[in-house]
Amino acid sequence: MAGSEALRITALEWIVVAAGLLAYVSSFLPWYTLTASVPILGLTQSTNVNAWGSGFGAWFSVLLLVAAAAVVLASMVVGGRLRRPSTRSLITLGLSALAFITIVLRWATFPDAAGGLGRIGDLGDVQLGSFTFGNAFRVTSGASVGLYLGLSAAVAALAASSLTFRAAAREWHSVP
Repeated sequence: MAGSEALRITALEWIVVAAGLLAYVSSFLPWYTLTASVPILGLTQSTNVNAWGSGFGAWFSVLLLVAAAAVVLASMVVGGRLRRPSTRSLITLGLSALAFITIVLRWATFPDAAGGLGRIGDLGDVQLGSFTFGNAFRVTSGASVGLYLGLSAAVAALAASSLTFRAAAREWHSVP
């Protein structure tokens, strides 16, 4: 009975698997968008980049979340310590936390339209994320839907891993 219990995946661990899948799907959606327009002439040009073209912090975080999902799924097949819920949840917690941190850092360091430092370069009321030259020319840039979905996946995986780890630690401490 103890062996079959170790192979059981909890609902929270399925959330980690779903988060890994969501992160993978979000990696193909736009993570960063740059739009330039000349409103007087009615011209607008927009370009966006997915996670695979947004730099190390974007694609590495996706790989971390996919790895966390793989750890949960592999625990059903692989023997040894990976079957123990405490080990499994500690690994997924570490991977999810690192993914969350790298996504936030990637978001904070996206270049802004004025060539500044992204969110780090915001100064009070001056928003460096967009640049306007009167009504003749406008450039805006910023995070897009893929980043928001990736960040949501990281938060979900981090929360689920934290709760799973707490439950596993509580069980471990209650064993005589």
